[in-house]
Amino acid sequence: MNGRTLPVVATRYAQARAIRLKPCAIAGAVKISLPARGGVREAIDLLESHRGWLAAQVAKWPVAVPFVHGTRLPFDGGELLVDWDEARSLRVLRAGDRLLVGGPAAGVADRVKRWLLREARAALLPETQCLATSVDRTLARVALGDPVGRWGSCNARTGSINYSWRLILAPAWVRQSVVAHEVAHLVHANHGPGFWALVAELDSRAGESKRWLGRHGRGLHLVGR
Repeated sequence: MNGRTLPVVATRYAQARAIRLKPCAIAGAVKISLPARGGVREAIDLLESHRGWLAAQVAKWPVAVPFVHGTRLPFDGGELLVDWDEARSLRVLRAGDRLLVGGPAAGVADRVKRWLLREARAALLPETQCLATSVDRTLARVALGDPVGRWGSCNARTGSINYSWRLILAPAWVRQSVVAHEVAHLVHANHGPGFWALVAELDSRAGESKRWLGRHGRGLHLVGR
């Protein structure tokens, strides 16, 4: 498809009443939802009849950005060029708009990702703590993960907030809007009027941030793939 061979991942769901196709850029595959029984022949026919549509969707996918020498990574609203030299130290260093990486080539991707995780933690922890203090809430824990379906989540009962580490790839104001959203959940464990009023008080660009992530979020998920 468009010169690519894509795997097809079929999953059965007890609640499914129809066969559904979903091209997934992050997985690099076509996902098919099937009812609990049967539907295989119909799924094959659906794939064949939708080849043109699938090809058009795949053509819109953002390009993967691997952690290799010469790659330009989105970072905090700008870009960083991955500059690798095996003779350098294993410690990753930033020099202006370059990310200096040393050591064996086989470990470059892991070292770059660890550096990004450290940067994400260094930004998100104080930003979250500052806003939590401003709403008179105790922050028990900030954790980083790599979820696909959300950029952050909050457990108001435990005072814990989880973020996608990929927020460090977005502009700072986008990241800070997500922080405001999750901190507001420390006060309001819902999406009622009080919650949205607090979000607006904490961050004036919440709507703009949501639109930015809607346009560019999928591309962030392809960084390091």
